[in-house]
Amino acid sequence: MEITNRMKTAVIIGAGTQGQVYASYLKEAGINLIGFMDDNPDLLGKEVIGIPVLGKYTDLFLDEFKEKIQDVYCPIGINSVRIEYLSTLKKEGYGIPGFLHHTVSIAPDVILGEAVYMLAGNSVMPHTTIGNYVMINSGSTIAHHATLEDGVFMSSGVNIGALIHVKRNAYIGMGVTAMTGIKEIGEETLIGAGTVIIRDVPDYVVLAGNPGRVLRTKKPQGIVSDPNNPSDLTFIGSGISSSFTILQFLNKIKDQEVKRKITINVIDKYSEFHLGIPYGERSGFSVHLITSLKNFLPEPELGVFIEWLNKNKYWLLDEFRKEGGELAANWIDTHSERIQNNDWEPLFVPRRFFGKYLEEKITECISHAKQKGQIAINYIEAEAIDLDKNNGGYKIILKNKNIIYSKKVVLSVGSLPVRYLWKNAPLVEEEKLLFVNNPYQPELKKVLKKIDQFVSNRKNENTNVLIVGANASGLELLYKLNDVEGIASKINKFTVLSTQGLLPDAVPDEERMKTFVPNNLKALSNASSLTAKEIADATYKDLDYADEINLGPASTVGIISSAFGALLGKLDEEELRTFACRYGNDIGRRQRCAGFHYSKNIDQLKKEERFDHIAGRFVTINKADTNEYFLEYLDTASGTNMVSDVPVHLVINCVGSTNFSQEDVPELLANVVQKGFCKPNNSRIGIDVNEALEASDNLHIVGPLLAGNLLEGKAVWHVEHCGRIIWLSKLLSEQMHTYFFEK
Repeated sequence: MEITNRMKTAVIIGAGTQGQVYASYLKEAGINLIGFMDDNPDLLGKEVIGIPVLGKYTDLFLDEFKEKIQDVYCPIGINSVRIEYLSTLKKEGYGIPGFLHHTVSIAPDVILGEAVYMLAGNSVMPHTTIGNYVMINSGSTIAHHATLEDGVFMSSGVNIGALIHVKRNAYIGMGVTAMTGIKEIGEETLIGAGTVIIRDVPDYVVLAGNPGRVLRTKKPQGIVSDPNNPSDLTFIGSGISSSFTILQFLNKIKDQEVKRKITINVIDKYSEFHLGIPYGERSGFSVHLITSLKNFLPEPELGVFIEWLNKNKYWLLDEFRKEGGELAANWIDTHSERIQNNDWEPLFVPRRFFGKYLEEKITECISHAKQKGQIAINYIEAEAIDLDKNNGGYKIILKNKNIIYSKKVVLSVGSLPVRYLWKNAPLVEEEKLLFVNNPYQPELKKVLKKIDQFVSNRKNENTNVLIVGANASGLELLYKLNDVEGIASKINKFTVLSTQGLLPDAVPDEERMKTFVPNNLKALSNASSLTAKEIADATYKDLDYADEINLGPASTVGIISSAFGALLGKLDEEELRTFACRYGNDIGRRQRCAGFHYSKNIDQLKKEERFDHIAGRFVTINKADTNEYFLEYLDTASGTNMVSDVPVHLVINCVGSTNFSQEDVPELLANVVQKGFCKPNNSRIGIDVNEALEASDNLHIVGPLLAGNLLEGKAVWHVEHCGRIIWLSKLLSEQMHTYFFEK
């Protein structure tokens, strides 16, 4: 590596604080520094620390600059920019020397690449290799036999242990310690300040903490797709359905040799991969599962997750406590004994706990497969808007105009998106009204902050809240509004609007459920054949009877579900499909249960006379002459439109998703339906597939869009339960295994 040549003229790209530090050191070393190059037009022609700003980066391509400048230094902390600038300028004929401060201690056998920058007090031990464009700030140590690939950035005070391989473009924050014993820090990783790394770090992740934990997955830079060399497999959508498919596929091949790497793309329009809305940052740490952990996960996944919870519970609870408020603290206090004794199964745990578990599990699994050379994986942060056929595979058109070519495509986009109730925007702000059409857009924490600002600005005025929908999201938002002290104390009344006028049940009546018998369903048990309607009608009658005797779904859901489930075998294929499309979800809506923490919150609001529940369907919000807004709804009992006599100021839409009969279907799904690649079924929320979960050749579906299908002889109508997600993902992973290893 060429270190310096004092007779040459040199410039530094970037006149910010980092560039100023390097300018001081270069001048101290006797380098003929004649100026900065900086794209800030306000600096052009001026001096920074007594050094003139000569022009922009692009001016270096002009002949007049090439004539007077020989060497360029680029101490920019953004790895991709530093690499691009230096490699480009080298091609233009500029020198790109490195710089080692005179206090750097470096063993004589260390291999150094081009344009390596090291500031004061660094130490590099023997048998170490450092690639091109590496930048190391002051006071760091690199132990023996370590490798730093091209483009690595190390902040001050970093300690890299022996034999560790730091891959391309990794960014390591201040004071990080990577313990001897780990093998690899992944490509494009971002390691937060003060992190202690005790295990291998996968590619493209953000890691922080002590010990270091994956916070999220990043997108890699520079994805290139060639129509003549397509990727093998592309997932559009990166929720838990795609994650479990990848996990189970990689587990199936972990002991197999591959003739060549299987190339996998994961496309998502959000920066967080593998989790989707429910289990990731967009929901946050302080919302809960809608069912107990025992009913949420099947074995053996349940046991593995509980073992992980036992090891990680303290930092998880710290994050939960930090993000939550009084209700979150009460949850921890209420269940402290169970948590202490690792008795997790009865608890409605925060969903983010499972998200962190899944994220850690899949990143480790992918890292292992990559190390064995089985796969290459690309994460692409973009929105897919269309598909076209391409040589038996597909051309995926992204909103940013890029194109990805893939032999196989998996649509794993989750449920159809939220149906906007009022005006076409996620959030509508009026003078005396805040209407939230999507509480998770862009994420729940930011929406809650917006709500906090709105109610605070109302000062001494009463604020009434309307939540449309009594599903999981509705209960969740009701809970969070009362968990955030700044919001809860300013709200006068909470009203929920739902068709049945009933809230999900929370606490089973252990004694009365022992004697409850679904007589209408039992009466069908001796029939040799049935129709879907006959089973559904009997189910509705048993649900009505349970309502009459005030026995809620928490007590009857298992009994009634078992009773109608036992009858489904009496349906022929056509009738079973009818049940899946028409009746399954409708029955499920009447069997919703909730955690005690949610019902306790509602009970408290009822005691304070701050809660009301209306049975009806949302029609619109009307603005009166007083500039106040009032709810208009279709009353369930009378079948007529009614207007509430209490003004509403904050409205939150939790009614659920749109369907394929509506006009607001996402562009991608609208296009693949219009082209005939996918055919919606009679459920109006699902797509027809064959036994290989294909809607068309090499176009697979997984997740909630499988509603309304028969798979392995079972009717599928609700694919948001984790047990069903794991089962269906396993079916798809088996298809992938057959395709790649048998066909």
